[in-house]
Amino acid sequence: MTRPVAGARLAALLALLALLVVAAVAGCSSAPATGPARPRHVIAWAGAVPGQLQPRQGPPAAACRASHLRVTGSGFRFVAGVSGGTGAVALRNTGHVPCRLTGRPTVRLVGAPRAPAQRQVGLPPQAPEFPQLREPAAALRALAPGSAAILSIQWSNWCVPGAVGSRKPQVPPKAVRITLGKGLGSLDASYNAVPACQTPRRPSTIGVRPFMPAPLPATSPWTTANVKATIQPAGGGTALTGRRGHLARFVVRLRNSSRVPVRFGRCPLLAEDLAPAGQTEVHQLNCRAAGVIPAGKSLFFEMGIQVPASAPLGKNGLFWDLDPTGAQFPEAVSGLVVSGGR
Repeated sequence: MTRPVAGARLAALLALLALLVVAAVAGCSSAPATGPARPRHVIAWAGAVPGQLQPRQGPPAAACRASHLRVTGSGFRFVAGVSGGTGAVALRNTGHVPCRLTGRPTVRLVGAPRAPAQRQVGLPPQAPEFPQLREPAAALRALAPGSAAILSIQWSNWCVPGAVGSRKPQVPPKAVRITLGKGLGSLDASYNAVPACQTPRRPSTIGVRPFMPAPLPATSPWTTANVKATIQPAGGGTALTGRRGHLARFVVRLRNSSRVPVRFGRCPLLAEDLAPAGQTEVHQLNCRAAGVIPAGKSLFFEMGIQVPASAPLGKNGLFWDLDPTGAQFPEAVSGLVVSGGR
């Protein structure tokens, strides 16, 4: 199953593909275009993965008990969708030792004096929208004290029996009850809205996704200066190319469009994604050899991204974002032409 491309990312991909089509048509009726030459100095690709995102090792901890978890924030904040609403809640480990919080809990709406039947269905894991970052799923095998996990649900079709034509006010459920495994207890979370009745005499449906790690905490922006990013082929020319199952190389140009030099007080993270079949990759920018970007000047960084064996042949969307936990800029979008693996 390919991963869905959501929201603004989908719009950007469609716009990108439209531009690529226009460029291809123009190329058929004119002389071959020449892209930028490879810059003289390119900071080499390191491919470093930050420690908090590296795979976790070690045996799983004992299962989390509800008494050691706490709902943080204001509970489920449901956002209306095509059918019902989607909401998420964070559960924090308030115990003194790590515990395991994996799989799907049982979720029910409780406390309503009159309520329809309820049925729970399992939903697949949902990847975060680019460039949001989360710890590896293995982190939930030993959720550290103070760390949180996210539970996402979809709730639809709340049809109270006999509500049509009744003059009495309908009392909504008091809470969303989250029940862990056998003997592990349950905890209640508040919520903000009740879905509409769409199909009378049918059960209310609660779609539950597996627990997933919380997003990485926000960091201070790496810079507030006007820095712009562009993607270009690693060897010059016009087309970015890659082969299925191999590492594709490209170059990112960071141009300082401000009037002051930009210094790398720290090497920020970078996120990159090859749509639609890729997974978001996170690396540390190799800026130790970068020094500063003088006003009006540029630095060039070599990049690499793994092309999935399942990537569609032909044009794919390449997304790149610097400092995804902080400034979330600069960002760049391009196309990458994928060929067979051999």
